[in-house]
Amino acid sequence: MQTHHISLLTKNAKQNIHFYTHVLGLRLVKNTVNQENIHIRHLFYGDYLGTPGSVITFFVLPLLGHRTDGNHFINGFSLAIPTGSKEFWRDRLADNGIIATMNDNGLSFEDPEQIPINMVETDNQLTEWRVVPNNGIDAKYQITRLLGTELHVPDVSASQQFFEKLLNLEVTNNVVELEGAQQIKLVPTTDFEQKTRFGRGSIDHVALRVADEEQLFHYYHLAEDQGWDIEMYRDRGWFKSLYIREPGDNRIELATPTPGFSLDEPILTLGNSLGLPPKFESLRDDVMDYYAKQGVDFTDDGDLSQSNDETYGE
Repeated sequence: MQTHHISLLTKNAKQNIHFYTHVLGLRLVKNTVNQENIHIRHLFYGDYLGTPGSVITFFVLPLLGHRTDGNHFINGFSLAIPTGSKEFWRDRLADNGIIATMNDNGLSFEDPEQIPINMVETDNQLTEWRVVPNNGIDAKYQITRLLGTELHVPDVSASQQFFEKLLNLEVTNNVVELEGAQQIKLVPTTDFEQKTRFGRGSIDHVALRVADEEQLFHYYHLAEDQGWDIEMYRDRGWFKSLYIREPGDNRIELATPTPGFSLDEPILTLGNSLGLPPKFESLRDDVMDYYAKQGVDFTDDGDLSQSNDETYGE
């Protein structure tokens, strides 16, 4: 099993788009809205194709306050960079006012909303069609994929059983082992009284990739049989998803890799305008009218060549 995507919260769309496209060099592959609430923007970043496993998404909430990481939360994420590229990334980040701490395998830093990010060197490089063009970053240095995150939980053993029993994943020394260098770390929380409060930089969920819809429903029925906390099943258009709360109360999504982001717009123009899956297309005029009043027209520099327990889902 591999990562599929991770979804976070941001207060500032312009700042977010600038950092993840112009600094990190990812592509804005889907410029859309939250399917549970069309009044919340949803930004998807990834490699040029938006390959599952490369994707980081953000819900935009302009009135978002500071986050409180309490008795359960998901903390930061790790990205894979090619072997020998950490010095390049240290210098690029410094040129953009971000100080990174070097280590043996890569480097660590925070994004503008204090989201901890680790870059880890691996032997992989992007293949030709996955390379993001015109972002000022040579293909040999570009970010290749999402490696994982940390789940902070009150009972590590209970969360471990979830991954072992439902998903048949191996957990070693509190680390959920995914394919390759990917992993989810289970970290015990100590303050059981402090309630988690979503804010800028909070992570809503992490999604793991399943093979297809058949396997997704296999896990749905297995989760029912085993008594796990199933939140919902959704057809997101670009993929189908099952949301489950693990015992630590963090949201885990299982998602299919297809149909993909080219379902509703050509690959060459992904993210350049409002993207909507077919079942939401009838709402396009309403969405555009609403966001026009907010000063948003969904052309936020998506084309680099021209330049508290809410369910957010996706």
